[in-house]
Amino acid sequence: MNTIRVDNSRRLGARLGAVVALLGVLALTACSAGSPPREERTGQAGRERPGRMGGESVASAGAEVADAVRTVKGGCGETAIREGAPPGWNPEPAGFSDSAAGLPYVVGAHDQIMGYLWEHPMTPKAAALGDGGDGGDGGDGNKVLWYVRSAREGKPLTIRAHPRGAERPVVKLSVPADSGPGEIYPSDIAVPRPGCWTFELSWAGHRDEVDLKFLAEKGAS
Repeated sequence: MNTIRVDNSRRLGARLGAVVALLGVLALTACSAGSPPREERTGQAGRERPGRMGGESVASAGAEVADAVRTVKGGCGETAIREGAPPGWNPEPAGFSDSAAGLPYVVGAHDQIMGYLWEHPMTPKAAALGDGGDGGDGGDGNKVLWYVRSAREGKPLTIRAHPRGAERPVVKLSVPADSGPGEIYPSDIAVPRPGCWTFELSWAGHRDEVDLKFLAEKGAS
């Protein structure tokens, strides 16, 4: 009988070599499938996040906000004279058929009242003072249109004015809540002498104050 000898070591080596080669192919395939092409990875990394503005857009938005409200000459004490967009609580002032952006206005120290100044700068117009120091007789003073943040509830706007830092003299004025549309009080104000005057304003349980400057005459500083 012929005996066939099988070299087991050679057969085992061949099998191990085939297994190693197969594992190498599988590993290479897995790496290729798990990694996106180079161009795709680069594109994703360089893509801008949604909703994020570039530097130029941010600068432009900041400039628009800065230009929305401007401070102009003529303020005094704690109150600035402004032009442009009104306070956020009164974005579209009632009663204007056109924009009031070019009309100067003041805002109370507590942000509860604002007043459009029909005359700027203002002069005392002392001749408009009524007997007993009343602040105006309804036509000859400096016209100011007040808007209040809280409802008038049918109550008048009471004004008490005095020179800033002094208690005398005192000018008093009461404006009825009989005008519309909106929460408004049209007034004519006058004071006995030029200077910076503090106006204490109250209505329906609410209070605020503004400082207003009165010049001796137009063109003075």
